[in-house]
Amino acid sequence: MSCCFRTGFAIFLMRAVLKAEKFSSADLISVRVMNATLRQRNDDLRQLQVELPGSIPYDNVRPINVPARCDGKSLSECLNMVYPQVSEAEWNVWFSEGHILFRDVPADPNVRVRGGQQFSHLFPNTTEPDVDAAIEVVTEDSGFILVQKPAPLPVHPCGRFNLNTLTSLLSTVYPQDDLRLVHRLDANTTGLMVLARTREVATDLRQQFELNKVQKQYLVRCTGHPVTDEFICHEPIAKETFAGGTRELSQDGREARTRFRVLDRCDDGNTLLHAFPETGRTNQIRVHLWAVGMPVLGDPTYLAGGQSAANQTLTPEDLPMCLHAQRLSFTHPRTGDALHFQASNPVWAGDVGDSSSFQ
Repeated sequence: MSCCFRTGFAIFLMRAVLKAEKFSSADLISVRVMNATLRQRNDDLRQLQVELPGSIPYDNVRPINVPARCDGKSLSECLNMVYPQVSEAEWNVWFSEGHILFRDVPADPNVRVRGGQQFSHLFPNTTEPDVDAAIEVVTEDSGFILVQKPAPLPVHPCGRFNLNTLTSLLSTVYPQDDLRLVHRLDANTTGLMVLARTREVATDLRQQFELNKVQKQYLVRCTGHPVTDEFICHEPIAKETFAGGTRELSQDGREARTRFRVLDRCDDGNTLLHAFPETGRTNQIRVHLWAVGMPVLGDPTYLAGGQSAANQTLTPEDLPMCLHAQRLSFTHPRTGDALHFQASNPVWAGDVGDSSSFQ
């Protein structure tokens, strides 16, 4: 069976069902139940937008996991190894303030640690930056959920963001589930994301992504006009990050391949493209377009002229980064059905490239 879904449509179409002259009573009941469930999920998510959880001051407690390589070392030594970007002076301040904890009690920086132990870091009276929390649940079943992610919105807790993240916000709507990430989108990227509801489904979907069996199509608005209407970038991307968390091309890096197809050469000197990443490297589309001198419009990190800046999450008031995960196709882990999903277009793309057919 092959299924096709589009966001903004209440009913999904299944080719196997369409072969019949009409829906059966069971089919109609199933669709109505699904629609009611999705409406309730999305109503609950809209309520979170009124007052973002992370924008209300709270005590933020982050876990510190001790890796095996730190076994037998002092806690202070371990922290310097695991978090080299944080200065020893900063850790000393946090220790003196009693903000590094073990079982809710201030920890001694000289205590010897064991691999597998967990400490915690308290950030009292935390207020996180605002985000766009207009998440839409597109569809769900017992194994996975599919959402349309807005931006800016980090996918998971990191840096200044904890409660104001996709996974944290979804956990309030799916309190009985331990939602598992199987792929990621950058904080400033919009579009389709799938999350697993069980360990079994997560393992299967992650493998599909790792083996490049998932078909992905992005809409992107970049600066400049390419020489040809179709082109491929297959430059490897470095395994490590550079200053500010950026990525760069490297002949010793990981294989990376992206196909591009021109949709519209705009009068303002920009171009609307379809991008088809055939591998899944971090920042792949952004880095590849940056490398050929046509960075994504609104990208705060990969800039014109080959320049780059520290990786940062935009604010809701900033102009958007014009990169949108428009289509996603994968195999259902349990049924083997081919599933095809399409997101609605962002404002900056208009109706260009908005087609119900899949590549």
